[in-house]
Amino acid sequence: MLCLLCVTVLTLVLQPVLSLYNCTSIYERVPNNDDLRVHCGVNSINLEVNLCTAQWAGFDPMGLALNGMHNNTQCKGTIDTSVDPPVIRYQLAVNDSQGNLCRQSLQIVNEVPSASGPFSQFSTIQSVIITSYIDTPTSSSGVVSYSTDLFYHFTCRYPLEYLINNTEIVASSVSVATNDKNGSFIDTLSMSVYNDTTFSYQLVVPPSGLQLRTKVYVEAKAVNLSGNFNLLMDHCFATPSPYTTNNSEQFDFFTVCNSDSRTSILSNGVSKIGRFSFEAFRFVEHRNQDKSSIFIHCILRLCEPDKCLNIINACNGRKKRAVEAVPGQATTTTVSMGPLYTAALTAEPTASAYAGDNGQSNKSPNNMAGMVVGAIFASAGALLLVLAGWFVLKKVW
Repeated sequence: MLCLLCVTVLTLVLQPVLSLYNCTSIYERVPNNDDLRVHCGVNSINLEVNLCTAQWAGFDPMGLALNGMHNNTQCKGTIDTSVDPPVIRYQLAVNDSQGNLCRQSLQIVNEVPSASGPFSQFSTIQSVIITSYIDTPTSSSGVVSYSTDLFYHFTCRYPLEYLINNTEIVASSVSVATNDKNGSFIDTLSMSVYNDTTFSYQLVVPPSGLQLRTKVYVEAKAVNLSGNFNLLMDHCFATPSPYTTNNSEQFDFFTVCNSDSRTSILSNGVSKIGRFSFEAFRFVEHRNQDKSSIFIHCILRLCEPDKCLNIINACNGRKKRAVEAVPGQATTTTVSMGPLYTAALTAEPTASAYAGDNGQSNKSPNNMAGMVVGAIFASAGALLLVLAGWFVLKKVW
């Protein structure tokens, strides 16, 4: 009996480590790039490392840590055996290195936009690039080793210029779609239109369209976003048709430093909400149509609060903002909605309301009735005179 127990214990001790997590033989190989999966989220970067290949190569799964922080338990992963193969999961906050226990490199880099794209007015656009790694403690004991030091390197790139266009609405609001390629802040942005200064009642456009000069209130908002960024409305404009890079007609509500006289910027760059208002108008090209359609577009920039303030303050004493981007700012996106419809101008009265056609009388019905009544009274007066004369003659006779 004792011998059998010893054999059982020895078997368990010598059992391959892969069996501890139900790893199959297909993972008996050296780790490679396919063993790391990266999801670049809005608030955090989520990572998965293949546990089986790491363990087969001789590494302790709990020994892997973010950015060399092996003595910090918050920078180590958690093992998930509910999936096949089992994985080690990590989470890295998307913010700057200050206060980030598992430090990472965060850079905002300048890029040259396409000369024909919607951001061609800017000399540079930006991207946030976060670079980090997962590794094991460096091998330092013994003379030889049968495994290398494990090092997973990853990068999340968040473009800071987006164009969200041609989202058609009739009345209220629109939320934009998510781009799952690389990292993206697009799904945090939305834009709505309202009919009051409190932004409590969403605008409902009547079937005939908005009356000209009706106040329209527009709100752009970023939600579920990392606390590092505010929202800056960089450029808002309107087109008579869905946006394309070939739009010939465009009406500018404002840029950061310049505004149309009938447009009021109510809040910009100081929080995660931007607001402005404008008066409903018609595009001249719709002069022969019952309604004029308006498609609204806003280029929105996500920037660190102090950078947003720098951009706004840079307008002071300047008539026009330079197109150069402020170094260190974060994201710009164009949110679009439309069409909103404005009503046709009130039709002029027709000529027949003032003068008769084809020789017909131009007298109104009221005038005709007055003439008839007058004639009746005149006839009655004449009859009374005749009767009075008859009575006089009769008396004389």
